[in-house]
Amino acid sequence: MKNLYLKSMSQLVETIKVENGSLLNISFHNERMIRSIYEVFGLRHKSDLEKIINVPSFAREGVYKCRIEYEIKITKIEFLPYSIRPVTSLKLIIDDNICYPFKYINRDSILSLMEKRGDCDDILIIKKGMVTDTSYANIVFRDLNGNWVTPSTYLLPGTRRANLLYNGLISEVEISYKDIQKYKEVKMINAMIGIDDTTGIPVGKIV
Repeated sequence: MKNLYLKSMSQLVETIKVENGSLLNISFHNERMIRSIYEVFGLRHKSDLEKIINVPSFAREGVYKCRIEYEIKITKIEFLPYSIRPVTSLKLIIDDNICYPFKYINRDSILSLMEKRGDCDDILIIKKGMVTDTSYANIVFRDLNGNWVTPSTYLLPGTRRANLLYNGLISEVEISYKDIQKYKEVKMINAMIGIDDTTGIPVGKIV
């Protein structure tokens, strides 16, 4: 049982948005996969997901989630229909020990925090006084000037986050839990959810 647990802790996953048959943001997914294999397993590995992934005919219209499980090599690829789950409220949850630097299949530590969300739709994790991520997404705040910023104290380096930073659409700043009230609203972003795909959550809905 111990070996099975250790194995599950090393299994990684990459989630790619497929829109009308196109793999979106693929270069950032390649980069993260290469970096994760090196940092977790110590192996230098070239990856070209666009050549590896064959989008099936049923996933060539609409939006699908391409889910890739891997260790030192890919073990599973699946395509799942996708729709955005509405989130209108967030619960602040403090955990000074949480660590999720790689996109592991095993998310037990985060799921245990989700159980504390009460009546809220999701959680916003605070680590050592600083804002990090929600249970499944990075986060961006809109300031009083209309600019979008993201916490520098994230847990997982998301591919959407990386893309938005690279293109200058958001900037990275330190945000403590005390700073939240300085902003107008917040949005969740991840591989499947862009900054314009959802309406903002007023900061008053962060409890």
